[in-house]
Amino acid sequence: MGIIDFMEWWEMYLLLVIVVWILFAYRFVDWKQVGKQYPTILFFIAVNMTYNFLYYNHTLWAFRGVTMEWLNHSIINMAFTFFICPIGLIIYLQRIPKNRSNQFVYITVWIAFYTVIEWLFSLKGMYVYDHGWNNWLNIPLNAVLFLVLYLHYRNPVRGLLVSLPIVVLFYVFFSFPLDSLK
Repeated sequence: MGIIDFMEWWEMYLLLVIVVWILFAYRFVDWKQVGKQYPTILFFIAVNMTYNFLYYNHTLWAFRGVTMEWLNHSIINMAFTFFICPIGLIIYLQRIPKNRSNQFVYITVWIAFYTVIEWLFSLKGMYVYDHGWNNWLNIPLNAVLFLVLYLHYRNPVRGLLVSLPIVVLFYVFFSFPLDSLK
């Protein structure tokens, strides 16, 4: 297998990631309980799609295919938004411990897991940063993400209310030119 063949195979990492998450779903998801997580998954999808719409011309982070031009941010992000992340979030929400100290450890592990995955993808050039964003900022972003999603899961109205000032603060610190929405 030559270097070109390897790079073309490596580019199929998206399929590999999907297969891995299918195996995780098979092993760890209680499909009878998914209806309980569904509203929070829709909330996540809405937030992610809103970010991608508003920041389309001013991305802070983006997926990048490394050898195949067709494998761009939009294609990869759709797979993550509608397939990979929902499976991960269902597993996350279904397995949150009841004990608060265990919850802290559990949520910290998920924050670290997502941050490390993003960091590894960035090392391979498959996840890129721009406009002041960097991997260190993924830590607080992932912390807010997992805490707000848990809050939304427990109390959707409270989750939405807490999200509003977070969105405003996010825009204050990482604004995009309003004319980029044209």
